[in-house]
Amino acid sequence: MDEEQMYSKEVGTAARASSIMSPDRPTSPVSVSSSDPDHPHHRDRGAPSTPHLPHHSSGAARVTTPTPLHPTDPNRSVATTHDPAFEVDFTEHDAANPRNWSRWYRGTILAVMSYGTTTSVMFSTSYTSAVPGLQTSFGISEDVAILGVTTYLLGLAIGALLLAPLSEMYGRRPVYMVANALFVVWVIPCAVADDMATILVSRFCAAFCASALISNAPGSLNDITEDHHRALAFSIWSIGPMNGPAIGPVVGGFVFQYLGWRWTNWVIVIAASVAWVGTSAVGETYAPAILRKRAARKRRET
Repeated sequence: MDEEQMYSKEVGTAARASSIMSPDRPTSPVSVSSSDPDHPHHRDRGAPSTPHLPHHSSGAARVTTPTPLHPTDPNRSVATTHDPAFEVDFTEHDAANPRNWSRWYRGTILAVMSYGTTTSVMFSTSYTSAVPGLQTSFGISEDVAILGVTTYLLGLAIGALLLAPLSEMYGRRPVYMVANALFVVWVIPCAVADDMATILVSRFCAAFCASALISNAPGSLNDITEDHHRALAFSIWSIGPMNGPAIGPVVGGFVFQYLGWRWTNWVIVIAASVAWVGTSAVGETYAPAILRKRAARKRRET
């Protein structure tokens, strides 16, 4: 009798517990009850698992509202938080757009870029005509004198890596103005040097600055030309830099023969000064830099 009473008492306790655990009152989503049929302990190992849809009480419900960062339109591929009313861009016939400038002005920019690049590369080879004069003046071997060509080419390579990205940060015109001015300044020590070390260091620094035109001039041409004229523009521009290394020894040879080796540098100072004036006279061609200035002006006005 005692065992039967204990058994009936346990059955009654289980019945009361089952009445409390009603399916209309789900357990807290934080804790998983073992009475859940989707619980791993109650899942049939042989049956395929079906996705369980969690149900929350009204107090824990979350409603997703469309925001600019979560577009609900399936046809939209980009989510943006910017109001188009605050975007700054060129209009169709905007006079500030470099590709809308007059042809003669864009042709002038093309000529200036080609001439400036020619001056930069011409200085690399005009130096070779002055090597005999350097040997006589400083009492050095030909191998040491030729090092001036090596340091110049090294400066061009390193400078292009650093000065090319600057034009995208600050615009092309500021880079041209500063770099070309420093190029002229660094050629002067080559003309007045009293030892070979001064020439080697000065030529490296001059080449570093001269690389601004070599690396950024193609970008300026791309800024001002349409797609169907770009090949022609690049062909005309390349006449200068492609022939500059050949023109350098010819010009340097005549100058060295009649004026001496120091004047091979003074000629470059004069030519590079003209290039600096030309690049400083033309306007900014990099569209993002122009639009940044326009946006800054609008912010000041508002």
